Amino acid sequence: MKGFVHLRVHSEYSLADGLLRLDELVVACHDKGMPAVALTDLANLFGMVKFYNQAVAAGIKPILGADVFLRSDDSQRPYRAALLCQNLNGYRNLSRLLTRAYSEGQGGGHACLDKDWLEGNTDGLIALSGGQDGDVGQLLIGSHNDEAYAAARAWEALFPGRFYVELQRNGRPWQEEYNARAVGLCRRLKIPLVATHDVRFLTPEDFEAHEIRVCIHEGRTLADPRRARRYTDRQYLTSPAEMAALFSDLPEALDNTVEIARRCTVALRFGDYYLPRFPVPEGASVDDV
Repeated sequence: MKGFVHLRVHSEYSLADGLLRLDELVVACHDKGMPAVALTDLANLFGMVKFYNQAVAAGIKPILGADVFLRSDDSQRPYRAALLCQNLNGYRNLSRLLTRAYSEGQGGGHACLDKDWLEGNTDGLIALSGGQDGDVGQLLIGSHNDEAYAAARAWEALFPGRFYVELQRNGRPWQEEYNARAVGLCRRLKIPLVATHDVRFLTPEDFEAHEIRVCIHEGRTLADPRRARRYTDRQYLTSPAEMAALFSDLPEALDNTVEIARRCTVALRFGDYYLPRFPVPEGASVDDV
């Protein structure tokens, strides 16, 4: 495995936060010569089985994961991270965390995790920092360097040897300022970097359709000056060559995408049925009741 692997991809299963159809994603990855790809839909694993089967059939390694919201300490807008499954235990932990987010973490239109919930539930999971939308990123953009370093160390403690700080170059505001500070943080703390692209659609021409979908969800119009512009037309499924050009100065950030892909192997089994244990009266069998 060589080159670059996309580790942050949102499909149509992210609803208003992605436009990619899974069959289009798999075909495009095959055509671009990508050996693996991660599906990280927003706070859900709804497309997992379809994605897994289609990727395996196309000879592409499927990496399972999800983008998650985490509640901020000051009760402001939640921050983001991505969790990738290394194995079945990681998949089970991620499933439990997402279930808890929906059952206990609803607020402000988001299903959020509390960071405390990660304690004891990170085995088999790799954490990506969320780039400038993560807590480390937001602190760096705000020039709160000491707090950013403390937050990064806290992530390392939760995910020992399994935490990566994301860099992105897809044209969003403050991105280069964030990237420069993130590189400095990683050099000082010896935390690995990883390049991601935060993919939302297949080609640049799909950007307007994606924005229309976002506007429908938010009850806004495209021309509304009040609506937030959170996406750019560069958040399409870039090729490994395009990513190599974008990060020619930081080859280790590209190499780490491949390293993470190697570390993530979830083998799913289908066709087996696991029924719950049903208590029966003493002296009787399940067939009797």
